[in-house]
Amino acid sequence: LIKKIMNIYKLLLLLVIGFSSCESQILDLDSLTEPVDDIFYKNEEELNLALNGAYNSMRLTTDYKVPLMMAMDNGSTDLGVSRGVCSALMNQGQGTQAPTDGAFLTIYSNFYTGIARTNALLENMVRAKDVVPETKYNQIEAQALFIRAFHYMYLTELWGDVPFLDKVIKTPEEGMIPREEKKVIVDRILADLEKAAEVLPYKWEGEPERITKGAVLGLHARISLYNGYYEKAAASAKKIMDNEQAFGYKLHSNYGELFQLAGQSSEEIMLIMPFQYEYYTTQFSVTQGSRNKGSVSVMVPTQSMVDSYECIDGKTIDKSALYSPKHPFENRDPRLKASIITPQSEWAGMIFESHPDSTKWRKVNGEIGGNNSDCRTVSWPAAFCGYLWKKNTIEETQIKIQNWDDHNFILMRYAEMLLIYAEAKIMNGDIDASVLTAINRVRARAYGVDVAETNNYPAITTTDATELKNIIRRERKVELADEGFRLFDIRRWRIAEKVMPVTIYGRILDTENATGVPQIDEEGLVSYKGIESQYDLNTDARFPNAVRVFNPNRDYLCPIPQQEVDTYARYGKTLKQNPGY
Repeated sequence: LIKKIMNIYKLLLLLVIGFSSCESQILDLDSLTEPVDDIFYKNEEELNLALNGAYNSMRLTTDYKVPLMMAMDNGSTDLGVSRGVCSALMNQGQGTQAPTDGAFLTIYSNFYTGIARTNALLENMVRAKDVVPETKYNQIEAQALFIRAFHYMYLTELWGDVPFLDKVIKTPEEGMIPREEKKVIVDRILADLEKAAEVLPYKWEGEPERITKGAVLGLHARISLYNGYYEKAAASAKKIMDNEQAFGYKLHSNYGELFQLAGQSSEEIMLIMPFQYEYYTTQFSVTQGSRNKGSVSVMVPTQSMVDSYECIDGKTIDKSALYSPKHPFENRDPRLKASIITPQSEWAGMIFESHPDSTKWRKVNGEIGGNNSDCRTVSWPAAFCGYLWKKNTIEETQIKIQNWDDHNFILMRYAEMLLIYAEAKIMNGDIDASVLTAINRVRARAYGVDVAETNNYPAITTTDATELKNIIRRERKVELADEGFRLFDIRRWRIAEKVMPVTIYGRILDTENATGVPQIDEEGLVSYKGIESQYDLNTDARFPNAVRVFNPNRDYLCPIPQQEVDTYARYGKTLKQNPGY
């Protein structure tokens, strides 16, 4: 019992140190070697406690305990709209973000908290080197290197150049360092990941949440792709693809199930953000789900997201003879209904309907369930655009009308690796049969068939580089929606200035008389020019997210938090702000 109490005491002490700060909200400026200098980092148990504290820093959540990645997709991109979930990201969607937004400070500082924890472990773990088996020691170090790289990936993608800390900061003055060039940081963390991949196992027995060799290679591939290192990205992804059996990775047979409780132990999952009842729960379902089921639906998909799903012939809806605005959800890529709750869908024992005429909602058996809080006549309607996210909205939670989830959020999965491999090869001008196979494996899974069954899904056959570039961009948009990739994608592709500054439309209300079809260009911009009247438009001033704004001279980067700029100034130092802020 005494040993357990001491372990708990040490862990609490470590966490207090991890969260402590001096004047800066970002940099952990108090000494990370005191007061535990004499009692900690001395054996394997203590190194693992410190490592668990670093792992905990990867649980990045916003309001409603929603993973930051989901909030980014809905608040700052063309995929969704958000109300009341991370004000800074919502402001970014409206073009009103500012250095004084407190949520930016919180996000920024949380990344540096994680970095401080890993630096403390990496710098001090040498004390235990003589008493910890070499393999275990190297694996602990490798996991810490991964976690630090994970945090720096988000910092550099959101803010560009940032202060780079790779050691414990003991004084405020020591922490007031200038921003480092993004490329320098990226090169360093890629090298760290290459080192980590050499020592981590393919699997951890009984610990699926642990970072593996596959997760390290996956992060290396992702960061390489984001930064134009296409050869490196393809090589890392290929190492994973060539060792599917050793890693135990394969695509989950049912795409929609992957994001429900039934998919929690899927072999497609490479890395998770864990949530567990009575330890740390989240509110995916409360945030995205039906108001008729006790949720608030403050993050919902846009009409343009719905219209981005192809028809079953592999053509976009403006080019397919199978699409009809009178029956807009028929003959569509199965991922549409697997990802989004569309009108007249059966969900959690109810028939979802968001039309203003549907003032009552019905159960699946036809009985009246009560007044419809999901329809557009209700103040602050549940489905601003007429839809709800099914992806990461847990049906069991909705059935129970429960206000929490302990469903894990997927941080990395095998389908992403296939798409990284394909895009990197395309961008590197190295197009061969393996590129088409990688894309087609993802597309075939959406239809629940094997990649070889080309008569049962719209297989990609073109080898034209321009066509493939557009195809892979559409594929990432629909395959990875609501998972936190879109903001980084539209920035690195430099198309944010095109797809963002648009009016957000809702569903077609009068399908009986609908004739217009939106136009979709090669970069995926969905245009409603000339047919606007057929779509629902929320003119409620309380929902300014109905119009997106994007300033290309400013909005490709987030503002450095003003409090950090001011802190540097108090010490006679300069922390340069991003352009336009």
